[in-house]
Amino acid sequence: MTTSRISPAGAAATVAAALVVIAGLVVVGAPSRARERRLDQMRVDDLNSLSIGIDEYWSKNTALPVATDSLVSAHQLDKVPTDPASRAPYSYLVSGERSYRLCATFAQPSDTAASADVRDWTLAIGARHSHSWRHGAGESCFDLTPPAKDLK
Repeated sequence: MTTSRISPAGAAATVAAALVVIAGLVVVGAPSRARERRLDQMRVDDLNSLSIGIDEYWSKNTALPVATDSLVSAHQLDKVPTDPASRAPYSYLVSGERSYRLCATFAQPSDTAASADVRDWTLAIGARHSHSWRHGAGESCFDLTPPAKDLK
């Protein structure tokens, strides 16, 4: 009976390949973490769309919508976005005559190094709608105010 032996070069190559896979998981994160990051980015995009729709509704009506469904009937949005994982609606609350709150549940805290403050970036390019969407893991709420109406 013959036994096969792994050469030292073969063993070194196997160890090197395993180290590359482990290093990749450490640097990039596990696939489930990458999926969570993608879902969280979709949540931020949804909140931003809602905020823009609410701000435009305010600009046209000088009032905040009673519910996010009003944004569809007022033609501010094609459809009201929902959480990409649970399909639950995002929380919207009118908190004052000209203030409102949007909430979402995030899987991970926002990466402050990788995602620059949206407010700073949009103000730098002169965008009208600018909010910071930095958040922790779990439910995060954002207190927002539509921009002042342009006086002509």
